[in-house]
Amino acid sequence: MDAQIQSIENLLEQMAALQKEVAELKIAKLALEAQNRMQENLLNMAESPKPEEMLASILQQAFEISCKLTGAESGCLVFLNANGAVQQSIPKEEDLTPVQLILTSPMYIDWANSHHQVIPIADVQQIEGLRSLFDHSSLRSMLSIPILRKGKLLGVLTLMHSQPGYFGTVIAEFMQSVTRQIALATEYARCYEELDNYSHKLKQELERAREIQRDFLPNPMISVPGWEFVACFYPARQVAGDFYDTFRFPDGSIGLVVGDVCDKGVGAALFMGLFRSLLRIFSGYYSFQVPSQTDEVLANSEVEVAEVPPNTVKIIDALKAIVLTNNYIAQNHERLCMFATIFFGVLNPTTGILTYINGGHVPPIIKRASGTLERLKPTGPAVGTIYNIDYEVKRVQLEPGDIVLSFSDGVPDARSSENVPFTEQRLLSLLEEPVPSAVSLVERLKTEIRSHIAEADPFDDITVLAVRHNLPLTTN
Repeated sequence: MDAQIQSIENLLEQMAALQKEVAELKIAKLALEAQNRMQENLLNMAESPKPEEMLASILQQAFEISCKLTGAESGCLVFLNANGAVQQSIPKEEDLTPVQLILTSPMYIDWANSHHQVIPIADVQQIEGLRSLFDHSSLRSMLSIPILRKGKLLGVLTLMHSQPGYFGTVIAEFMQSVTRQIALATEYARCYEELDNYSHKLKQELERAREIQRDFLPNPMISVPGWEFVACFYPARQVAGDFYDTFRFPDGSIGLVVGDVCDKGVGAALFMGLFRSLLRIFSGYYSFQVPSQTDEVLANSEVEVAEVPPNTVKIIDALKAIVLTNNYIAQNHERLCMFATIFFGVLNPTTGILTYINGGHVPPIIKRASGTLERLKPTGPAVGTIYNIDYEVKRVQLEPGDIVLSFSDGVPDARSSENVPFTEQRLLSLLEEPVPSAVSLVERLKTEIRSHIAEADPFDDITVLAVRHNLPLTTN
C-alpha cells in the first residue's frame, strides 16, 4: 500500500514537473514570437520615413505583448527624459488607472532607478519603499524590469497581478529579452532624432552656403549698350564648384570669367570662392596700374604675348591675374591638389576686341553672324596645377551679330536617366540653327538640357555665359 502511495506521489510530481515544463515552453514560445515581432518591427522602423511614429506603435505593441505573455492584470511602460523624469507612458497619461499613476510617480521611479535589475516581487506589501505606494491596492505581485542602454536607465516596464508570488524567475528572464528589444528601439529613435536634428541644421548651413555662393555671382548681370550678357547656373548639389563672373574695369572694358573647380560639393565651393576672389582682386589691382613704358611691363610679365598693340597693355596686366592666381593656389594649397579650369577674357566693348587666356577650360564657341563656328582653345593648363607656368594671351575680333558661348563641362556631360550624356555634338547642332539673341540661345540650351536630364539626378554643375555683339561698331 505504501509503495502504491509512493508511486502515485512520484507520478504526480512527474506530472507537475511536466506541466511546469510545458508551461515554460509555452512561455518560451510566446517570448520567441514576441522577440521576432520586435526585431521585425525594428527593421521596419529603420526603413520608415517617420521612425518616431513607428516607435510609438512598437512600444504600444511591446506593452500589449508583455501583458499577454505574462498574464499581468495591470502594468505600465514609462520612458524617462535626460533628467530622469517621466517623458512618456503607455498607456497614455490621460488613460492611466490609479495603479498606473503610481507606476509613473517620482517615488516609484526613484525606487526603480535604484534597482538596475529585473526584480520579481512576491508581495509589494512586504517591500519597504513600496508598501506605502500600494497600501490601497489589491495588486500584490510585481515584476519590475528596467530598460537599460549602456548602463543608463531609459525607462521601466512594470507588470502587476493580484496573486502573491505570481511572477517567477522564468517569466522574468523572458521579459528581460523583450525589454532589450525595447531599449534598442528607443535608442534607435533617439539617435534618429539627433541625426534628424543634425541633418536639419546641416541643411540650413548648406542653404546658407548656397545663398552666399549665389551672392558671389553677378546679379544683376552687367549691362553695356550694344551688348548682351546672359548666364545660367545649375549646381549639381547644394553648392557648386562652377562659377561665372562679369565685371567692369576703370577704362570701361569688361571682365568675363567662366570657371570650373575640380571635384564637387563643399570643398569645390570653398575653392570656387577663393578662385573668384583672387581673379577679381589681382585683375582689379593691375587694371589700376598705369605703366610708364609698354616694353618694361611686357618684359616683367610672366604672360607670353604675341602681336600685342600698345593700347592693350593694361588688359594684358589684368589677365596676369591668371598667373598670380595659379601661383597662389599651387604654392599654398599644393597638398590639396585643387585646381580650376578658367576662361578669362577682357572685352573692349568699343572695338569688339576680346583678349583672353584659356586655362585648360572647355573651348568657348564663337557663333559668327555668318553662321560659322570657331573655338577658343586653351592657351595654357588648368589654374593651380603647376607653380610659375606661362599662359599665352590671345585676341579675337567680335563683329555685330557674333555670339561667344562659354560653358562648363557639365553641359556636354549632363546625363539622362539612362546615363546618356548630352554631348558637345548636340550643343554644336543647336548652334547651327539661327540665333536672334543671346537670351534665346541660352533659353533654348536650358530647355534642351532640362528635357535631356528629365528626372535624372544632376551629374555635374552646369554653367553657361553668353555674350552677343548687337550693334554696329562706333567709330571715333
